[in-house]
Amino acid sequence: MIAFALDSQEATFIKQDLQASDSLYGVIVSIAGIGAIIGGAMAARYAKRFSTRQYIVYGLLLTTICYTLFYSSPNVIMAIVSFIALGICMSFCNAGYSTFYQISVPTSIMGRFGSVSTMVMNVLQIVFTLALGLLAEWLSLQMVCIVFGIVAIFLSLVLYVFMHSKSASEGLKEEIV
Repeated sequence: MIAFALDSQEATFIKQDLQASDSLYGVIVSIAGIGAIIGGAMAARYAKRFSTRQYIVYGLLLTTICYTLFYSSPNVIMAIVSFIALGICMSFCNAGYSTFYQISVPTSIMGRFGSVSTMVMNVLQIVFTLALGLLAEWLSLQMVCIVFGIVAIFLSLVLYVFMHSKSASEGLKEEIV
């Protein structure tokens, strides 16, 4: 949810802090889409080599690192490179999460469960976006986004440790993506 809050500030950061024009912003977002396409192809290509758990954990960790690198960018070139990497990493994370959801939630309750979990995630996204926006009004947008990114990296590392713990190993199905 922190990543979604960070995502909501990308246009402001690119235009305000990196001094990019509207057309350059459109190009940067399109390039991120190219990264997502490449990432999707890579995720499909390596589906038999990596587990769902690896897709989620490494995809999320690398996604949060890419967001932090993006908001640390001193110039547009670094932002573009970070955005391409972000698109690639998000593809792995999304593939892992979608697969985990499909193998873990019984089909008889999938719709209801999905609706409730989406509602909870949307509320959290609003809270994080409001918090980020308020803090950015008082402090610098770049600094707030970097701090949020570092917090997201820390939480990703906590997830990594949990997902590799014995209790998680016993409770999770290890199926390939």
